[in-house]
Amino acid sequence: MGGTVERGDLIAGQYRLDAEIGSGGTGEVWRATEEGSKAAVALSRVRLSHLATGDRERARERLRADAAMASLLDHPNIASVRGLVEHDGEPWLVTTYVSAPNLTELTAAGPLAPGRAAEIGAQVAAALAYAHSPALRVVHGAVTPLSVLVGRGDRVTLTGFGISVAQDHGPSGPAAAYVAPEVANGLEPGPQADVFSLGAALYAVVEGRSPWGEGDPGQVRTAAMKGVVDPPRRAGALGPVLMRMLESRPRERPGAAEAARMLGEVARTEPTDGRGERTGRRRWPWIAAAAAAAVVVALGSVVWLRPVPAGVDAAAAGPALGDPATADPCSLLRPEPLDRFGQTLLEADAGNFDRCDVTIDSAQDRFTVQVQLIQSGPALPEGVPEERDGVVIVRGAPVNGECVRTLRLSDGHDVRVLARPVRGALPDPCAVADVATDTALAVIAAGPVPRRSAPFDPASLAMVDACGLLDTATVATVPGLETAEADPGVAGWDCDWENVTTGASIEVSYDRNRGGISRNAGNRMKIEGRDAAARRDEDGAGCDVTVMHRPYTDKRGYPAAELLIVKVDLAAPAPGAPPVADPCPRGIAIATVAVKRMSAAP
Repeated sequence: MGGTVERGDLIAGQYRLDAEIGSGGTGEVWRATEEGSKAAVALSRVRLSHLATGDRERARERLRADAAMASLLDHPNIASVRGLVEHDGEPWLVTTYVSAPNLTELTAAGPLAPGRAAEIGAQVAAALAYAHSPALRVVHGAVTPLSVLVGRGDRVTLTGFGISVAQDHGPSGPAAAYVAPEVANGLEPGPQADVFSLGAALYAVVEGRSPWGEGDPGQVRTAAMKGVVDPPRRAGALGPVLMRMLESRPRERPGAAEAARMLGEVARTEPTDGRGERTGRRRWPWIAAAAAAAVVVALGSVVWLRPVPAGVDAAAAGPALGDPATADPCSLLRPEPLDRFGQTLLEADAGNFDRCDVTIDSAQDRFTVQVQLIQSGPALPEGVPEERDGVVIVRGAPVNGECVRTLRLSDGHDVRVLARPVRGALPDPCAVADVATDTALAVIAAGPVPRRSAPFDPASLAMVDACGLLDTATVATVPGLETAEADPGVAGWDCDWENVTTGASIEVSYDRNRGGISRNAGNRMKIEGRDAAARRDEDGAGCDVTVMHRPYTDKRGYPAAELLIVKVDLAAPAPGAPPVADPCPRGIAIATVAVKRMSAAP
């Protein structure tokens, strides 16, 4: 597909190549002359031959769609997209040719003064605000110093619309040094990623290096995934603006219109040539007006999320979990993005089989992030709902030092992300939860969710249906549960029977714990020959019974155990009534029935 081209070649029968003016990982850029009109254009070649056939066709369709949207852009600081043509089986994007150096060339002799960088950045931000407006919703996807052309009087032209998303702009591509953390972690670039990339480009032209340093591609990628930016040292009044644009969490960054306003303020007060003298013409009244107009049309699009109406109780058709028994919860949680908070350790064998944890140690404090697969309820959990990539995200408020995020999928499953302290305090649990949520969303949106690398051991409790461990007669021994129906959890790994009126309930679930039954599990005993423990709840109305199912060696080589947990709660006594009798004898009796059935399971 395609081949070598050279000066003088006629592309798509319309454009005569004059000179190659740039190159990238997926193609090159040429200055060309349109036959007939003799207009100068820029031709960007996009090589797709390195992709598999199916991926190639999807990329081609994506490129066509992006080019069509980009062709709608009409802004004085954006290079106009004229269309997409095919030549020798390869797409070429046609844009207006602008004869001007890019920011990389402009800084070859040294960094820019903060004021001049702000002046240039304000124009780019105004262009982005226009493109991000609800009427257009066009994302650039790869703003870098190479895509910012600076002409006479520092008049700026932003290039690359319509092609950057289709090119290799990811963590290992040419834009890696300017990529936003959420994109480095696998998310599609959105408007807030454009703001970050612009901030990163301005950081580079002032500081002389990108926010992610100057290491090899692997080091740059790791730094981008962590999202920790060293404060600039040479930026003066521009520094605080850059740090806001370079926030690791997209929701904390300003929108492009707000960024244009802040950059304009810096440009009005900071020298543009490093000696206290301004260069070029003053265009700030026009930029401020453009930014203000963009605020009007872009209001509410700060995180590019479609607000979910309060009555929405399920996600629309979109990303799904698939078979929960084979979905790997640890594929949704990676320790690397959480390294910024402390020393991380992935715990694949913590809790029930539907859960995966990352433990984080910071000085004397320890906290954990949990990702758990659960059945969707009839309504959204409490919190602020948003929609992104077809997934409804509910952000709960922090409670008692914990923070919960819920991702509602389209097939009746939720992914619950919990950040909580284990020892000490967790200053901002929602910041930790948001990083883990972004990682999970990136995997879910890319789909399908990865499966477990190996099947469960046939002797594992994962092969046993929790609802099948108790019969109706046994459940009915708890007053109030005579007619209660079983409510199964994900993959049958837990089951509830509940009377919401009286508060009576039984819960059967599974657990995994290093070392076996914990020391605080209660009074030790034997149930059907198995080690067990029972503990009365603090309110006196409930009892938790823990039973050893089998020992095994976890994925890190430590001795661990699978445990059966039976929790029984009796109806709370009426005011003035005598206290509830010890519920543990009843809990032990019910656990005994469950153990017998568990032992009989094939």
